[in-house]
Amino acid sequence: MTPAQRMAALLQTQTRLRIRFAILARAADDGDSSLPTSPRRRRILADAAQELKDNGTVRLPAGDQGWDHSAHPPLPHWVERLTPRRTPAARPAPRAWTQPLAFAARLPMSHADQNLLAPINLLQRDRPDTEPVPLAERSYELYGDEKHLARISTHHLVTAGLLSVPGHLRAFPAPAPLAMFELGPAPWMLIVENSAAFTSLRRVLNAWPAPQEVGWLAYGGGDQLISSLATCQETLAERHHPVTDLMLYTDLDIDGLECAQLAAERVQAAGLPPLKPAVGLYRALLGRSPRTVPTGDADRIRAAASWLPAPDADCAVQLLLSGKVLRQEALPLPEVRAMLDPDGPLLPQLLGHPAAVRPTGKADA
Repeated sequence: MTPAQRMAALLQTQTRLRIRFAILARAADDGDSSLPTSPRRRRILADAAQELKDNGTVRLPAGDQGWDHSAHPPLPHWVERLTPRRTPAARPAPRAWTQPLAFAARLPMSHADQNLLAPINLLQRDRPDTEPVPLAERSYELYGDEKHLARISTHHLVTAGLLSVPGHLRAFPAPAPLAMFELGPAPWMLIVENSAAFTSLRRVLNAWPAPQEVGWLAYGGGDQLISSLATCQETLAERHHPVTDLMLYTDLDIDGLECAQLAAERVQAAGLPPLKPAVGLYRALLGRSPRTVPTGDADRIRAAASWLPAPDADCAVQLLLSGKVLRQEALPLPEVRAMLDPDGPLLPQLLGHPAAVRPTGKADA
C-alpha cells in the first residue's frame, strides 16, 4: 500500500471529521519502516495529502494558519474527512457472546465491530487464560495481519472502556526499543535525535579521560522516540544500571522541541526520571550558523521553546521567529569536543551548569 492508501485506510476507522495530520503520518510510517528516517519523508507525506485531496477523500486547510511551514514542503496541521452519503447498512445478525464480551449484545454493532470482536470472542471462549503476547503477534494469530490491531488503542470500544487489550486480547504493546549504548557506569542517559550528532558524541564520550563519568548514550527521534521510551526501564534493569538523570538533545526547530515536550510527558508514564534538556549542547548549537526555513506560527513557536530554560528559550524563540532553525549537524564533531572541557566533570557540562572542578584523582580512577 502507498502512504496515501494507508492514510485512507486509517481515515475509514475514524469517527471525527477533523483529524490531526500527525496521526495520518504515523499510519504512513507504520507501513514503511524506511519512511521515518527518509530525507524525503516530508515530500512523501505532502504528496500523500494532496492525493487524498485530489481523490475527494479529505479537505485540506484553506489558510496559512492550518499549515506547518517550519520546513519545506509545508504540511497540514489537520485534514477534514469527506464522507460520501451511504444507504443505511443492515444491522449484523445477533451472535452468542462470551461473558467478558457480553456488552456486545447490548450495543448497536456495525459489521466492522463484529468482524473485530468475533476472533476475540473465540479466544475468550477457548483460551481465556492464554499467556499474554505482543500485540502484533496476537494480531497475526487472530486476523492474519500483524498490523491489523496497530491502532486498536484508538478504537471506540477501547476508548469507551468496553474492550481491553490486556484483558480481552491477552496482549501488550511492544514498541521498537530505544537504541541505547552503555558507554560507562555513570547513572545518566543522553538521548540524541540525529545520527550524525549521536556518532560525534559517541566518539567524544568514548575518549573521555574520566570514564567513570560517562553513562548511557541513546539514539531516537520523532514518533519512534515517543513510543520507544517505555522500553528503557527493561533494558536498564537487565543491565543493573539505573539512571537518575535523563537528558534529551534535539534539533532547534519546532518539530524537535515539540517532540521533546511529548517525550517529557511520556517518561513520567514510563517510570523514568524527569526528562531535562541537554542545555550545554543546546547553547553550543545556538552559537552556530542557522539555516533559513519558512516562518512558523508564533504561538506554536513560543509553546515549543518553553521546554528550554528561560534564557535559552528566548534565544530559540527569536531564532525561529526570524525564519531560521539549527539542526544538530551544525555542531560538528570538533566543536562538540571543544565545548566539553576534559578537566571538568562531564554531567554538569551537558546540563549547562556553571563550571565545576573535578575532585582530585577522579580522572585517573
